[in-house]
Amino acid sequence: MGGNQDVMRGFVSQEINRYFSSFDGWKVLPVTNLKGYDQVFSAERFNQGEKESVSVLVSFEPKISHEFAGKAGVSGTGAYGQVRKGGVAYIVPRNADTSGIPAGARILFMKSFAYQNGILAWEKNPVRRPVAGKEIPVTA
Repeated sequence: MGGNQDVMRGFVSQEINRYFSSFDGWKVLPVTNLKGYDQVFSAERFNQGEKESVSVLVSFEPKISHEFAGKAGVSGTGAYGQVRKGGVAYIVPRNADTSGIPAGARILFMKSFAYQNGILAWEKNPVRRPVAGKEIPVTA
């Protein structure tokens, strides 16, 4: 039996579930697809009588900019102008350049992917940084 989803979409689902678990009451729905594997989701839950709503942008780009949020229609307000409790969150690979993300947005880092020397790498094992003058042994 095969799946009807690309493997990268599966990784996106895993990353979202790490931060917005249904066990904690989050209901996550896709809103729109952007270029490549970048996607926008809406995460909502009721917490102590208040509705928390977070727009979640998942991106695999090496440099994340505020333009992604503008293209996707992500804002810190709801459909009727109410201020969202929770706001906007970005899920990005580790070591990505997040300097373009606006202040006040939550930045959440992926556990499965990181940029190593400018290349997106799947992290089965944690990133090993070389120490000056020493070679780090790689174990299988």
